Amino acid sequence: MKIPVRALFGRSIVGNLGSIIGTVEDIIIDEETGKVVSLNVEPSPQSPIPPSDENYTLIPFKIVNAIKDVVVIDESKINKKA
Repeated sequence: MKIPVRALFGRSIVGNLGSIIGTVEDIIIDEETGKVVSLNVEPSPQSPIPPSDENYTLIPFKIVNAIKDVVVIDESKINKKA
């Protein structure tokens, strides 16, 4: 199933173990391939991912498990190189 990239903006991100990660603020795309590389996320206050100094976090797109009403990521790969 294909969805427009703009449909991801503002969508909530949750972990597969139940954590509320944050909200999609931006999307990083590889210019050469046109594929999504990572999601720029504004972490929620209870997020297990610490924000950077600018209060955002990049999540590799390859740890995304599903995209429906929310984006579901594999929490076990959050602090590892995915």
